[in-house]
Amino acid sequence: MKSIFVLLIFINFSFASYSVYFTGIKLGEAKDFETLNEHYLKADVTNSIAKFLLGRDTFIFHDEKFSLKKDKENIKYKKDKNQIIEVLRRAKNNELKPGRITINENKYIDVTFDKSYKFKYVSSGKVKSEGYFIIKNSQIQEFIETKNDIKITKNQE
Repeated sequence: MKSIFVLLIFINFSFASYSVYFTGIKLGEAKDFETLNEHYLKADVTNSIAKFLLGRDTFIFHDEKFSLKKDKENIKYKKDKNQIIEVLRRAKNNELKPGRITINENKYIDVTFDKSYKFKYVSSGKVKSEGYFIIKNSQIQEFIETKNDIKITKNQE
């Protein structure tokens, strides 16, 4: 009986859904963060204005390591130029520790911890992305990117 209870808790934690906001407007929902290991975040567009502007019901936010074949008829793709996917991926996998993550000689991510994790992505000496996120019970509860006004929050079950 204990093993079934532990399995149910694990499944619940592994497949939490998240709401994605841009400039304070809810764009859609991501069913989970499992796609981050493949270097993208997939979300269903729930905002009718965003659906009209995007012309699609689904969007994928991906980094340069994204390798799946693109379905441009049904999905809107947006490349992450600010290392947000990398920060989320490392946070989800519990691989984000305070310190510096070097992307290449001109790009790096600084991570600090003080009640919440804070990050700053610098490219060619300019801050391109910064913000913070909160992890509770090994899950991202809230991810706030302040420079580009992106917010991802865990939906309450």
